[in-house]
Amino acid sequence: MYLASIFNEVFGPVMVGPSSSHTAGPARIGLTLSQALPTQPQAITIRFDRRGSFASTYIAQGSNYGFVGGLLGLSPGDEKIKGALGLAKNQGIEVNFQVGDLLGAPHPNFAQIDITTSCGFHLVAEAVSTGGGAFEITSFQGNEVSIKGEAHELLFMGQVNISVLNQALKPFTDQGLGISLNPGPNLTNLKTDALPNGLLEALTAAVGTKPTYFSPVLPVVKKIRPQVPFTTSAEALCHPLAGERAAWRLATEYEKGLSGEGEEQIIERMIKLMRIMKNSALKGLAGDYKTRGFLPPQSPMLAEKAFPSPQQLDLGLLNKASLWSLGVMDYDICLGVVVAAPTAGSSGVIPGAVISVGEDLGRSEEEIAKALLVGGLVGVFIAHQGTFAAEMAGCQAEVGAASAMASASVVELMGGTPQKAFKAASLALQNTLGLICDPVCGVGNVPCVSRNASGVANALVSANMVLAGFDPFIPFDEVAIAMKNTGLMLPIELRCTGGGGLCQTKTALETGRNLALTP
Repeated sequence: MYLASIFNEVFGPVMVGPSSSHTAGPARIGLTLSQALPTQPQAITIRFDRRGSFASTYIAQGSNYGFVGGLLGLSPGDEKIKGALGLAKNQGIEVNFQVGDLLGAPHPNFAQIDITTSCGFHLVAEAVSTGGGAFEITSFQGNEVSIKGEAHELLFMGQVNISVLNQALKPFTDQGLGISLNPGPNLTNLKTDALPNGLLEALTAAVGTKPTYFSPVLPVVKKIRPQVPFTTSAEALCHPLAGERAAWRLATEYEKGLSGEGEEQIIERMIKLMRIMKNSALKGLAGDYKTRGFLPPQSPMLAEKAFPSPQQLDLGLLNKASLWSLGVMDYDICLGVVVAAPTAGSSGVIPGAVISVGEDLGRSEEEIAKALLVGGLVGVFIAHQGTFAAEMAGCQAEVGAASAMASASVVELMGGTPQKAFKAASLALQNTLGLICDPVCGVGNVPCVSRNASGVANALVSANMVLAGFDPFIPFDEVAIAMKNTGLMLPIELRCTGGGGLCQTKTALETGRNLALTP
């Protein structure tokens, strides 16, 4: 079973907007492949299937500069990445994006990548962006591989004597190095969870050829043989720690088993992400950034009006929480740096519902970070049983998932039990089942910004109801599975392809005809 990490698949990447699937995922694909290039690219061609999501969103959601920026060595969170197309042009690199019929494309976010370098080296690869910034390179130089950026990857081209390779590895495995060896007729893929001194040299000497090496691009390097205590919420509730009023400890136990990192390091990771999320909200509300899309950022205007005004209902904590969510989403769409949690398209929900509320409740940074870890654990369960990809399941997989995570985090902030945290997540996700993904003109000004604020309200109401004793009845794991199944039943037009919903309204179509998008 594939095991998700709170910091790889759920919280993060830290990225330049607007889309984790369509900006950060391509950037990570490009950044990984850039490590195989002996010299600078001379020509880059990237092909998308006309029926997939990339075909209609690669300009509006920044896949073009994501792929190219990654291939130039820029990370998803490097603000220079939004100028990657200009950097490539200035360096004399020819860049082409093609949309056509790619028969057998395995995923809506599938891409074929063809690169020629200045020394004549030719690289061909296939990859998918699987949602929330996660990715998989599935083919390298015509050979099947599985590279996800979470391990040290060594590719040996040609035929390899596996017994000789294993013999060279033995001194390192005896010292605890975790390995996974996948031999093939023309390519052998070796994964390790560390890169000890002398390993590359020993393997090169033994095999007679230097491997292509890819360092991890995700924050957490997972153990090759992890020992996680559970993989679902039902299993987590059977763990001895579930009897305590501290669901965050379940989260740290899971992550420790996956990566080997200590509790203090895990909490510190989350505090750093929390600070970035807060900074994104404040910068979004300040409004001092370049507008992108067909609407100016609206959160700065609301902030200036001392929201709420006498003409509005005073909804208490929800007023500030919803405003923060709007600020983050405005900043994301205008290519600011945000934390995809679990996606960029839903990056406003958790800062609004958890961080702003936690501060208003007087909670410390560490207490808020621990609450976020509970939401991260809920996200892990979604990754195992559902999806974060709107291209697969609609916006229920983005704002719906974020709302479920946030609701569990709020229960933790209020001192609730793990049982109530997972019940709140179940209720919040139930409330968003069937939510389609229909960003007008592919940008996200409508409806993504306001939908995040609605996700905040859903999270807080769900948490409050469960804390008061409301029973959502359906266990969270079953709701996560139902969310994915519901999404697969949605027509492709309603899954982030621009083919339905608000995207096909008269106003949206007229706006699209007149919209010229630049990074």
